Amino acid sequence: MNFIIFYFVMKYNFVCLNCNKTIKPNPNISTCPEPNCEGAFEIVYTNTNTKSPQETLIPLSNISNLTYLGQGNTPIVRLNTLSDNFGINNIYAKLEYMNPTGSFKDRGSAMMISALSEFGINEIVEDSSGNAGASISAYSAYSKIKSHIFVPENAPKNKVSQIQLYGSIVHKIPGPRDNSTIAAIKYSEENSIPYSSHNLSPFFIEGTKSFGHEIIKHFNNKQPDHILFPIGNGSLLIGSYKAYDEIKKINPDIKIPKHHGIQTESISPIIEIFSNNNWYPEQAKSTIANGIAILNPPRKYQSVNVIKKTNGQGIKVSDESILKWQKELARKDGIFAEITSAAVLSGLDKLVKQKIILPDENVLLPITGFGLKDPPKDLFN
Repeated sequence: MNFIIFYFVMKYNFVCLNCNKTIKPNPNISTCPEPNCEGAFEIVYTNTNTKSPQETLIPLSNISNLTYLGQGNTPIVRLNTLSDNFGINNIYAKLEYMNPTGSFKDRGSAMMISALSEFGINEIVEDSSGNAGASISAYSAYSKIKSHIFVPENAPKNKVSQIQLYGSIVHKIPGPRDNSTIAAIKYSEENSIPYSSHNLSPFFIEGTKSFGHEIIKHFNNKQPDHILFPIGNGSLLIGSYKAYDEIKKINPDIKIPKHHGIQTESISPIIEIFSNNNWYPEQAKSTIANGIAILNPPRKYQSVNVIKKTNGQGIKVSDESILKWQKELARKDGIFAEITSAAVLSGLDKLVKQKIILPDENVLLPITGFGLKDPPKDLFN
């Protein structure tokens, strides 16, 4: 079912998540300028007088400036076989791979590139393991913005090819995922080009809110009890919660689902913080879930806060389990999820076994990317 989302243009500021410093929006500043802070920003609207649950707040001066390539209004389908197999009332999948470039990242990229265009930005630097890079490349191409995308040397070839097809300049960086971030920031500073990281950009987060608004409108008075998210930096998790929080202020009766975060056993900084454990990048091991393999996510504490505020859980899953459930989802309910996306099925399995998700409850799983973007090597084994 498709829904029309009415966008409500608002004035806003950047507010640091660490020290609460407030500054005027500036696309050339990616982290807080206060000494020894470097916190990520979130957007706080200065005037929230909208009273309609049909409106979502956006950081643009004019709604006509929102770049649209067909993002949003992705289908929600019931997983009939897996609902029966898990013994759960309803398990729904929201098919985020139906977005224009094949992942949920288009929601954030559309808003971020639109905002940057309003500021007159014509060249950007971004780092990505693949999906965000492809998405930002597409929206940059449409908006006539030159883009430099820094990717890990071992990034999936299909994703890198997609980035190149949109005309972005690709910089391949050896080593772990975070090396691409370091190289991108250095290049940005040396060449005086804005570093427009999807992990840091508050505009990107505002774009992902549309995911939550669509769920709210689809389910109306019967919201899901649980939503499970694969999280690297947590942008979809955070955006979903912000959408529910906005509507809650207008409609106090709306139920906010428990937001659960899923990471791999190999790289799990957000889950370790949630569980009050120490995390050091040196603990990281290789994982097949490249899309959530971020050693030091800048919004890690914001993600933890969302999980806790919604009474959710932080779950670690193994690569073996992810591969198993990727195949189960395809063979039982006909959905070919990207490896990273399949992590939510592994998390669901654990939460059901732990009796955190109960038989009479309803669950929603965002399928954040399409399987052909990064097909497993042993696909037919």
